Amino acid sequence: MPKMLDLFSGLGGASQAFVNAGWEVLRIENNPLLGEVPHTKLMCIFELRDWLENMIFRYPENFQDIDLIWASPPCDEFSLAYNAAHSNWLRENPSEPYQPDMQPLDATMDIIRMLKPRFWVVENVRGASTFFTKKIGSKPRQILGNAQFLWGNFPLISPAEYPTKAQVDKRHDPLRANIRAKIPIEISEALLAAIVMQKSIFDWVEV
Repeated sequence: MPKMLDLFSGLGGASQAFVNAGWEVLRIENNPLLGEVPHTKLMCIFELRDWLENMIFRYPENFQDIDLIWASPPCDEFSLAYNAAHSNWLRENPSEPYQPDMQPLDATMDIIRMLKPRFWVVENVRGASTFFTKKIGSKPRQILGNAQFLWGNFPLISPAEYPTKAQVDKRHDPLRANIRAKIPIEISEALLAAIVMQKSIFDWVEV
């Protein structure tokens, strides 16, 4: 059974198509309000990294079969919305460079390097582009509209039309940020289809 690890999983949008297709999915999230989302383990990304580092050192053979890692680190420090931290800093400190917290991305890349999945995707907003590109060492592999910037190793996707963040916004909901950040099912389905159709040498050579 194929396996997917969904980091900073929120409401589980990125991995929903994979759950529907019968993949083994583990969602990692630290918001207690989201603990009831199916397949979710409440855990801090730093705890997961440290646990994996210890377990892989002891049992490397048990961590060699992850097919896909998706990660959507928190975007609040990178958003270019008028009242977001990034925009406020630029207005209040125009002569000083903005220094967002990159530790969640660092932990994400550590996990990807340790688990060596066949495919991996790091997703974030446009305002994260400069910072993420510098850390990851490459430009976004794909940009969907003006909202989803995707870095990683994955086949290019062609999702069906999906609603904007503004269209799904629920202004007074306690999970408003998670609702706005939820990856549309159309993106999840497109990624699943692209991965399923991806061919390797073993698909072409009869042995």
